[in-house]
Amino acid sequence: MIFGKKEEKEKKSIRVSILTNEYLVDGLDDSDSSALSGAFDAEIDDPSGGCLLLTDARVQPMGNINTPTRTFDEWRMPSLTNVVAMFSDDPAAEDILLEMWEDYQTPFKVLIYSGTYIIEGTVYSEDEAPPDFMLLAFAPIEDLKITSQVDKKAEIIRAKWGVVNSMMMQGYSIEK
Repeated sequence: MIFGKKEEKEKKSIRVSILTNEYLVDGLDDSDSSALSGAFDAEIDDPSGGCLLLTDARVQPMGNINTPTRTFDEWRMPSLTNVVAMFSDDPAAEDILLEMWEDYQTPFKVLIYSGTYIIEGTVYSEDEAPPDFMLLAFAPIEDLKITSQVDKKAEIIRAKWGVVNSMMMQGYSIEK
């Protein structure tokens, strides 16, 4: 359209959770520049991935941290370096993952030890071999289950879609 008002695309926010060894933050993430998209851009050479901004955020301490759960209008994370995993049950999260990791089609059941967490789910590889986590800092994961090894009373975290940070892994096992 040359004349007149341009149609503006409605910006959609998706609910995303980001887990570190110290806390879990849950907030609204802009689907146009999603944290999940930023994870795709984070390479082993530079795992920082840039600054993330979540709005309407709830920050909950994990493990042995003694701070209260708090809410913030905006929560910024200057880097992805200390992120263990990012995940969401929002269907828009699946769309983002499918768009970013479209070549990752081969599923593998995995058990990951990462920081103080055990992560189980299905990771995807871009070929028939299991992912070796050598190129990208993050890998897509589906049906993830995260168990805290520090706080045995902590609720198990479950989500449909997400990414895991290979830089935080101490080891993993691929089911054959």
